[in-house]
Amino acid sequence: MQKSYTNQQLKRIAGDNYQLLSEYCALLTAEGYFSKAEEILCLSVEEVLDLYVQSLLVQFLVFGKRLNAEEVFFAAGVTGQDMLGLKEAWEAGDMTGAVTRAERFLETPPILLQLFGLRDQEKEKGVTGLFFDSLLNIMICSAYLNQVRDGQISKFISLYFDKVSVFLENRQEASRTVDGKYIFKKLCSGSLSEGCALLREAGEDFASYKRKYFYYRQGVSAFAAADAVQEQQMAEEVPEALSELLPDAAEAAVAERKEKEAGEELSRLTGELERMVGLREVKDEIRTLVNLIKVKRLREQYGLPQMNMSYHMVFTGSPGTGKTTVARLVAGIYRELGILSKGTLTETDRSGLVAGYVGQTALKVKEVVERALGGVLFIDEAYALAPENASNDFGAEAVDTLVKLMEDHRDDLVVIVAGYTEEMQRFLKANTGLHSRFNKFITFSDYTDKELLLILDSMASEMGFCLTEAARNKIAERLTGMSARERKSFGNARGIRNLFERLVSNQANRIIGYTSQSVKDITVITEEDVVQ
Repeated sequence: MQKSYTNQQLKRIAGDNYQLLSEYCALLTAEGYFSKAEEILCLSVEEVLDLYVQSLLVQFLVFGKRLNAEEVFFAAGVTGQDMLGLKEAWEAGDMTGAVTRAERFLETPPILLQLFGLRDQEKEKGVTGLFFDSLLNIMICSAYLNQVRDGQISKFISLYFDKVSVFLENRQEASRTVDGKYIFKKLCSGSLSEGCALLREAGEDFASYKRKYFYYRQGVSAFAAADAVQEQQMAEEVPEALSELLPDAAEAAVAERKEKEAGEELSRLTGELERMVGLREVKDEIRTLVNLIKVKRLREQYGLPQMNMSYHMVFTGSPGTGKTTVARLVAGIYRELGILSKGTLTETDRSGLVAGYVGQTALKVKEVVERALGGVLFIDEAYALAPENASNDFGAEAVDTLVKLMEDHRDDLVVIVAGYTEEMQRFLKANTGLHSRFNKFITFSDYTDKELLLILDSMASEMGFCLTEAARNKIAERLTGMSARERKSFGNARGIRNLFERLVSNQANRIIGYTSQSVKDITVITEEDVVQ
């Protein structure tokens, strides 16, 4: 199988894949999916496509420190229009403006993937995965220029996939058209797919066979639900050149799909965690824990000695940093890995565990633990169970009972305690049994201003809103201008949710008096809406 390419071949492959992107985008225009977006953006679907492809390629070049003439002119020439003015910027010796515009464009929600996802849901077809696949081929072409095979492309695409994978789910079917495993295999294969070119060399009609090729390669139905018999029929129709490219692909596709379905829920849960804004340290810790559990299971299969693991955890950090959300995901992940039977999350705090009479607290703790069996018991502000200078407080009884029950139910109960860092350190010293059971500490850092704005964009996009640049700048200024006390009371993501709700209310008050409201009026949040 060919593993090196001339620049001419790479440009041809990229051109073939760009043509597919254009044809997919033409569907959005022809079927009316892009009309609202065009009204708001004042850009045609072709212009948005060109801007998106060029922005991705430019960001990769910056990421891999490969801003040179060959790569820049490749990015400028692969699309229909040079929307970023790359050639002119390079010849002028100043790429700053083009790079900045690409960066800003990619910070906004990927409108094309969103619209393809909507179309896939309504028509039960998987064009989103095909669109992403062609986009992936173009990025790999850029990475392979001049015989380089830049290793940075793997890291870049992984980061990019983390951001957009939510848009690649086909919610009408149980399976995904594209997942992380597919990308990993493609990047590690050492060979770039030349499906479009191979079809032409085989003398087949490109227009009639391109759908079959992509269908066959992915091993799932991209345009309609299909069973194994239909897949086999499709495989037999694939040209001989493609059969050589993908030996035994029909059989492998069925096996891979079954394997993917078996681990689909785990992938969904870990993917949801990875898509959360920020929390890099948290994601690293959870990823490491998952890997440890997987290796532990492998060692069990081979009869190797096992090291005892504690699955209880301490989450430290300010309110609104995602601790409860992550705890819920951890519960599901533990279920999929066989650590817990149910994977449910039971939330409580001091008021749910401590009673006002002697002997009643232990009963209350037992009731809560029994409800939590099979899942995760999440105790928020756990330090309140051991207040300072309170020797007769019933919280001590709650802690003693909890420690005993954790031991009694160690095979089907995980406890996660959460709270501020200093207070949690004091809490763990309140009972000698706590330290031995809680040896995994995960710190949830406060969100940066940039991350808070990304969370706001995500909330707005999910509800069908978008913010003008002026509105975002005004909110950014407000965040930057907060004092330490204001920032603490703001509440991180909770504060952003409250802010978003105020923005929507302010927008409603502003437009309700209009004689008529257009789609743009009811979806765009402007600077006027950013008021107290």
